[in-house]
This record gives sequence, structure tokens and C-alpha cells, in this order.
Amino acid sequence: MIQAITIHLENGTKLHWDFEFSVHGTMRLTNVFLSGVPEWIKLENYQCPACTLDPEESPTCPVAEVLGKYAHDLADHKSFEKVKVEVFQKDQQPFTLSNVPLQRVVGELVRLAAFQYECPIGRKIKPAMAELPPFPTNDEILEAFARAFAEESDDGELNSDEVALLEDLHDLFGNLSVRLDQVGRGDAHLNGVVILHSLSVLFSLSAPELIGRINLDVDND
Repeated sequence: MIQAITIHLENGTKLHWDFEFSVHGTMRLTNVFLSGVPEWIKLENYQCPACTLDPEESPTCPVAEVLGKYAHDLADHKSFEKVKVEVFQKDQQPFTLSNVPLQRVVGELVRLAAFQYECPIGRKIKPAMAELPPFPTNDEILEAFARAFAEESDDGELNSDEVALLEDLHDLFGNLSVRLDQVGRGDAHLNGVVILHSLSVLFSLSAPELIGRINLDVDND
């Protein structure tokens, strides 16, 4: 489980982000904002139709709240910029990734924020996503989607509830894109959301095949 990451930008700038996790594995970002809350982070600003949070009790979108600091730090950076990433995990040795496109870094932050924080939509497939290693490949993310939906599907076909959940996920990433489009002149913070959105759409189109592979692996075991 990721506890912190440090990224080294090409211009020599170093950014360090710490995460905290509750005993249940829910992510909390430390010191997101010292004062004030930007409009794009408020829950009522592009709240997802399936979101069950009450603005009176939860005035900010939990995913946007987590992404707020990243969006501020990376607001003027481009997706294609290459960075070095140091990853710190609980009870494991830190490791370093080199020449990582900045949009992939943001994509990982979006994955953590959407599926391991307090989003009532993302929480529904948290167990499958939480099993992934840091900075998983696109194929590993698609496999996690398949595992999340395989148990309830009928021979790989999604039932009505699963189809509705995927539509809710599409809304989640679509609304995040609209929120982040209001931040800065760069595109790194925005394209990280687009990556997850695209993968969720790709899973929707290929769910029977991907779930079939999961079920075949189980049968072979």
C-alpha cells in the first residue's frame, strides 16, 4: 500500500505527497488546503447523479478533494513530461521508476483517490483495485475491473446492476474531467483522469471477454 511518493521533474523541482490510511484502508490526504476551498472541489459542483453524499454533511467531493493538491502542484505541466518517481510503501523497501510520463503518475493518483478514498461509487470496486501493485499497467487495471464484476456476471455478461455501476463510474471520471478542466494551463492533471475514464469505457466494451479470461483462470486452478 502506497504511503508516499516523490516525483522529480525535469526542471529539478521535487514534489512529495504523503498519504494516510485508516485501519480499513481508506485513504486520507494530509493538509490538502490550508485555507479556503476552490469551487471545483465542492460536492455540489458537478456532483455525480449516483453520489449518495449530502452536501450539508460532506461539502466537498472526496475524490476532487484528494486531487486538489496534485492539481495545484501540476496545473501548468504537460502530460508528456518525463519524471522520476520514488514510491514508499508500508513494510516494504521503497523503489524508483524512471522516465515515467507525468500523465501516468496522475493516473495512479486518480486511481487511488477514486477507489481508496471515500467516494461512494468507487468504493464498490475498491477490493479489486486495492489488490493491485503501485503503478499497475493498463492490462492489470482492466483485469481488476474484470475481477470486480466476475462474481455477479452471468457467463461474462454484465447484469443490469453492473451496467448501472459502470455508467456511474463513467459519470465519476467524466465529472472529474470537467472539474479539473478549470485548473491551470497544463494537461497532466486532466489526462490522468482521461486514462481511467478510457479504461472504464474499454472494459464496458470488452467485459465478456475479460471476465471470461478470469473465469478460465479460476477453472484451470
